[in-house]
Amino acid sequence: MRFPTPPLSEYAINTALVVLTLAVLQYTGWLSDGPAGLDPAFLVVVAVTFPAFSYLIAVAVANVRSNAE
Repeated sequence: MRFPTPPLSEYAINTALVVLTLAVLQYTGWLSDGPAGLDPAFLVVVAVTFPAFSYLIAVAVANVRSNAE
């Protein structure tokens, strides 16, 4: 089993970009029927779970590529 070793700064930048995008969409009220506003609990959950799931996806991709060789 192979484990990818991308730099931690890459995960931090991607997580910040995703959380910032979701915060802007929440604040402006796009993609929702309710009033505009921020949901800090949702943003914290995304900030915690996004790096974990993106790492798991990277592990799966690294192992699929290694099996194909």
